[in-house]
Amino acid sequence: QEGHQCLSPRAAGGGMTRFIVRGEGPVFSKAAPIEVQRTLRVIIQELVELGEQHLDTMLRPRPGGVFLSVSQAGKGKASRGNYRRNVHGEMKSDTRGIINDSGVIYGPWLEGVGTRNQTTRFKGYASFRRTGQWLDDQKKAVAEVHLAGLAKRLGGE
Repeated sequence: QEGHQCLSPRAAGGGMTRFIVRGEGPVFSKAAPIEVQRTLRVIIQELVELGEQHLDTMLRPRPGGVFLSVSQAGKGKASRGNYRRNVHGEMKSDTRGIINDSGVIYGPWLEGVGTRNQTTRFKGYASFRRTGQWLDDQKKAVAEVHLAGLAKRLGGE
């Protein structure tokens, strides 16, 4: 539990919806042994990849995701997956990963953090927020697996 992860969605500059996975604290500093730094990078990378996969599932047409299929929306009004294709995760540094929607103009509106959400009935799907909450639940298990391997490599139990 050393460190902190910022998993809250936000509308970033340029209308991009994103959240950040970030490690903070002494274990995440440059003074930490190289093997520890590598392991922490792997943990954060795996969380970013898991978040990306979870968002991909959530942004699919129903019943698995939030968008309407052809049978539910009617001809010509179903989701074609454009927004889902623009959601990407990447490592920004050894202790910081990010998942964003590549600046899709309607991303904040779909998330529910745009200014239009305050003036319309549509309050957003909160897919980034929900993915952040889901990752909060996953982070301990992911870290335990990698930290157990680190302990073995460093001569521990």
